[in-house]
Amino acid sequence: MSKAKPEAIVAASSSDGDEIASPSSDRDPEKIQSGSGTGTNRIGDQIPHSMLEELAPNGEGEYILDKIDNMTDEEALAIIQESLVFHSDDWNFPSEMRERMKRLLELGPKGYGEFYDRDLRIDATMMRYSSPYPGVRAVADPFDDSSVPIETIRAYFLGIAWAIIGTFMSTFFNSRFPAISLNGNVIQILLYPCAKFLVWALPDWGITVFGTRHSLNPGPWTFKEQMFATITYNIAIYTTNSYGMILVQKLDVYYGLPYVTFGYQLMLTLFVQLMGMGFAGYLRRFSVYPVKALWPTILPKIAMNRALTRPEPRENIYGWTISRYKFFYLCTLGMFFYYWLPGYLFTALATFNWMTWIAPENFTLAILTGSNLGLGLFNPITTFDWNVATSSYDALALPFFSTCTQYFGGILGGLIILGIYYSNMNYSAYLPINSSSAFANDGKPYVVQKVVVNNKLDEKLYQSYSPPFYSAGYILTVGANFAFYPVYFLYIMINQWKTVGNAYKDFYKGLRYGKGNYEGAMDVHSRLMSKYPEVPDWWFLLILVGAIVVSVIFLEIYPLDTPVWLVFLMIGINLIFAVPLSFLSATTGTNLGLGALIQVLTGFLLPGNPNAFLFSQTLGSWALAGYGDNYVQDQKMAHYVKIPPRSVFRSQIGTIIITCFVAVATQNFILENVKGLCTPTQPSRFTCAADGNPLYASSLMWGLLGSRRMFDSLYPLFKWCFLIGTGIAILFLVGQSYGPKHLPNIRDKIIKPRVSERTFTFLNKTIFRLIASLLWLNPILIIQGIQHWAPSNMSYKTPGFILSIIFMYWLPRKKLAWWEKYNYVLSAALTAGVAISALVMFFAVGYNPVKLDWWGNKVSWTGVDGRGTAGLLEIPRERGYFGPERGSFP
Repeated sequence: MSKAKPEAIVAASSSDGDEIASPSSDRDPEKIQSGSGTGTNRIGDQIPHSMLEELAPNGEGEYILDKIDNMTDEEALAIIQESLVFHSDDWNFPSEMRERMKRLLELGPKGYGEFYDRDLRIDATMMRYSSPYPGVRAVADPFDDSSVPIETIRAYFLGIAWAIIGTFMSTFFNSRFPAISLNGNVIQILLYPCAKFLVWALPDWGITVFGTRHSLNPGPWTFKEQMFATITYNIAIYTTNSYGMILVQKLDVYYGLPYVTFGYQLMLTLFVQLMGMGFAGYLRRFSVYPVKALWPTILPKIAMNRALTRPEPRENIYGWTISRYKFFYLCTLGMFFYYWLPGYLFTALATFNWMTWIAPENFTLAILTGSNLGLGLFNPITTFDWNVATSSYDALALPFFSTCTQYFGGILGGLIILGIYYSNMNYSAYLPINSSSAFANDGKPYVVQKVVVNNKLDEKLYQSYSPPFYSAGYILTVGANFAFYPVYFLYIMINQWKTVGNAYKDFYKGLRYGKGNYEGAMDVHSRLMSKYPEVPDWWFLLILVGAIVVSVIFLEIYPLDTPVWLVFLMIGINLIFAVPLSFLSATTGTNLGLGALIQVLTGFLLPGNPNAFLFSQTLGSWALAGYGDNYVQDQKMAHYVKIPPRSVFRSQIGTIIITCFVAVATQNFILENVKGLCTPTQPSRFTCAADGNPLYASSLMWGLLGSRRMFDSLYPLFKWCFLIGTGIAILFLVGQSYGPKHLPNIRDKIIKPRVSERTFTFLNKTIFRLIASLLWLNPILIIQGIQHWAPSNMSYKTPGFILSIIFMYWLPRKKLAWWEKYNYVLSAALTAGVAISALVMFFAVGYNPVKLDWWGNKVSWTGVDGRGTAGLLEIPRERGYFGPERGSFP
């Protein structure tokens, strides 16, 4: 935490004895002064300036050229051979680089051409001293200055302060659909002016402890401080998931349990968070230290912080000369005022179901194009609300191929829903097509209090009331969730076994023999991080054991009727399944949980016990795999920017404890002061459509009725979804393993000689191209797109897909310089504007509702789509209910 020396010369030793030093920079105190070697016949002279900018996008050209010029043929060949084997199953490894490296080895100097020496050394240098991934090269320096201040008093103050604000925001708006939050991209920009103010305002007062001076103001605000504060804040977005269990248990519209008090909420929230933190110590060997654990979603955050804290030259990019920072504040201010239109003054702009206005009472039109009742399949323009447009996809951050694959998976899911609905499968045609709520057989919301006595299902009351019934959209969501688990588990564990298996071995050796996390590291970032003391495994283990003890006490002192062994079962399941799930997040940017798997197991083991179900969901699907995954994501961010692991550990554990109190206090405020909370007509959209309703519906389905009743009687198709998922995984694994080897021969040697040239040309442009595309499709993303329904629909996905086409496909190809400078800033600015505007709007006109009663605020909520409660079939009048006869319910 000492003050940085502007002209410090620092070198970090690599594992093979080389010195890793930074290039010179007169403007940046965090870059290290060093010279580049000179020679009369340098390989680097063959590298044009445009190529060097791609290899060294952050000004480290001299460093890269020095490594290229001083590398021998033997060293380069050995690195290339090792890298091809190591990255043979790497999804994110650049295909052009892989093919070039193969040609370098196969053809040799004579066969390859005049640039053999240059290309050989470039690729070897990227592998050993930089990164093969362009995205990582763009944000992570291949050198480090350990004297730069990181854990400063001001960094802790700002990180924790914004964590408190962010926890309040994310908890406050968690029950709103769509939810509003201040994500890391927004906060890192809001952090910066606060930091600059503290640099200006605070005196350089401090104390010296163990030879290190800790000052209130150690000098200019550094990039590492900015990243440290951002990581500290990120804890704030992980404190809301236990709120779902609290919401369903406490509210009268759900279970209405009287013992859910402040102490109950605090104890639950605290051990859930700490258990996830303890589990992160297990996951880090799989998702932090492997170079293949890319974490593409964190790269924009690092890029934005670099833009804020590093000097920015004045540039003219296609006529744009405005700085990133000024651009951010102008866009934020503009969105703050604009959001009053779709958010309050003209709400039809948010739910722009304009096609249903043509014939408001046309049921089929509402189903196909509507945004409330309907599926939104054929509406090309569904919203002018940024929050709605980005609620399904982070359209300006996710890679285009990921958004595109999920979007078309969503369309396929919509077609399946139509098939379920119009065939009246499981009586779904009597209900709204895409609701996340549970219904009784009279078409009204299911009232669980009518069948529960002392937290258990009363069979007599159940037979006189109704089983819970679910919409076609919710049936698809649940079924696709079950199919997802065998797909992701088999696909990851087989396709990526080499990486995962090595991580398991390293984890065992770390526990048994004390093997370090960076031993044998191939990439430069791990070698640089090896100089910082690691966080011992026993630290995480101690946190995990402490959280387990608290969870056991929690089950003993509160009347949940939940056995203690359920805690250990959840831990065991996560030890097996969380690893491939975390690796999936690290390599593709997707973030999924173990909820569906946990709910089935709990439903089989503890049927008729919704409290046990809710506890297992909170602990098994969120606390361990979910929170643990989030924490290792932050640790990977620190890995890229060279923040010591123990610094990250201290910030995470301290912020967790503080934000738990903030989260619980905010929960109580919401539960006690928001009128009409979790009702469909709540005026500020606090309808709980994405938290309370689906969790309550699942607790009825699997917790109250149990998995056996659901699988054997009510929804027998669900049990086949696991088999369907297994088949999909095997199909893609076999096809992608053997297809590239055998399909070209089948096409050229078997099919081509037997058909006419015209027919072959047609097949080559259609069927063969389709088959070829299947060889690179990721089945996990397809399934994720299919299952992302109820309550979401295509009206929430289509605008995100359009934005992705523009900002993640077209702009990077046509206006790359503009995209690199402004894309992530624009995304963060618009999100910040929505969040601030919505908060002001709630307290100004939403807390005590001030209604604007005019056509623009009513048209989206009129007609069949607006009412959102109609079914395809009318409930039989003579019986007053649909489905089996009362007294004979399964």
